[in-house]
Amino acid sequence: MLELLKDRTYIRYWLAVVASFLGDAITKITLIYVVATETDDPVLYVSLVVIAQLLPFGVLGAFVGPLADRLPARLLMVGSDLVRVVLVLAMIVVRDSPLLLLVLILLSGIAKAFFETARITAIPLIVRGHSIPTAVALFQSTNHTLNLVGPALGGLLIAFGSVTAVFVLDAVTFVLSAVLLASMAVLREVPVRGADSGREGYWQSLRTGISGVLAVPSLRFLAIVMVPVMLVLGLFTTNLNSQLLSVFELPAFEYGLAQAGFGAGCVIGALTGPPLVRRFSDRGLLIGSIVLFGASLLLLAPTGTAWEATDQGALGLTVVLLWCVLAGLGSGLFQVPVANTLLSDLPEELRGRGVGLLNALMVNFTVLGVVVGGLLAGIVGIADSIVVAGAVLVVAALVLLVPRLRGGRGDQAGTPEPEAVA
Repeated sequence: MLELLKDRTYIRYWLAVVASFLGDAITKITLIYVVATETDDPVLYVSLVVIAQLLPFGVLGAFVGPLADRLPARLLMVGSDLVRVVLVLAMIVVRDSPLLLLVLILLSGIAKAFFETARITAIPLIVRGHSIPTAVALFQSTNHTLNLVGPALGGLLIAFGSVTAVFVLDAVTFVLSAVLLASMAVLREVPVRGADSGREGYWQSLRTGISGVLAVPSLRFLAIVMVPVMLVLGLFTTNLNSQLLSVFELPAFEYGLAQAGFGAGCVIGALTGPPLVRRFSDRGLLIGSIVLFGASLLLLAPTGTAWEATDQGALGLTVVLLWCVLAGLGSGLFQVPVANTLLSDLPEELRGRGVGLLNALMVNFTVLGVVVGGLLAGIVGIADSIVVAGAVLVVAALVLLVPRLRGGRGDQAGTPEPEAVA
């Protein structure tokens, strides 16, 4: 990892992503604050803000892929940053109009869909000569850290500054990101095209990409795995806060500790991934991390029992914090073999379409999981919904493990384990 941090090309990319994502994290909490405090129906508008932020990536992700396979990543990423500068500054003007604000959030989400597809597609170009799993782990750990720091910083800026200051700061982060990305010569490279891709129209290119991606055994397996895992992840995401606040009834400080524990677990899981990828196959590590995440959700049952048995005291809080760390560990570890499989096994000429397709799959089923999580919590209760989700995940992982056990040595068509891109 130290060698990667000494690479000037990667450092510029990393700083650009940090700036962009930090601005996103700060603005996300600010937008929720604005609609929660300045509208007549805060619950409705908070839900609409979350949907407007996620929906574009889920709907458009696959359709951005063909463009990412034809245009330089620099054009898409810098263009997306500059568009978001204009949109964020426009939010200052329309903050008193919830509907116009939602339109701008939706447009910003569309721009981010272009940015994210191009960003992920460009990773093998940026980390040439370095380990892809290490680069993925460094980014994921940074992302988890920003998800913790960003909202806290946004809250401080709102408390001691103003909402306008937050929007201006977000615009500045996009400008900084655009400047850094524009200076990277490697991002100006035109993507490699297949023999017939130059003659293909857009829709034919999209169909070719989907069939090409699903023709790769490891990617087809990944697409199947994504369905139950992202459903559970969406359910867990929507019910974790309710579990901590409504069931455990944690005060503000202890709630912050629990969230920090989950974030710390995610970072540990991401950083643990690269050594494990070198030791195990991507498929084996993927199944193992799914079992770990599912088992951590099952452990909520004894965690709740311990919380009640200790009269919600210091020992009970310690058990809750350990549960949060374990759940974060499984969630963070899972993402490393997923990203490594995606970036290592995608044919270069299909990279943009593959990234767009699988990311759209992940986002859409996460959103569906959020909806299912709310419904299931209302039927069986918050804690029981999380435990049931964990059981489903463990069973799904064991079903996926059966072919490997029957095969003796494992799946011969499993994901190869290249440590670096040539």
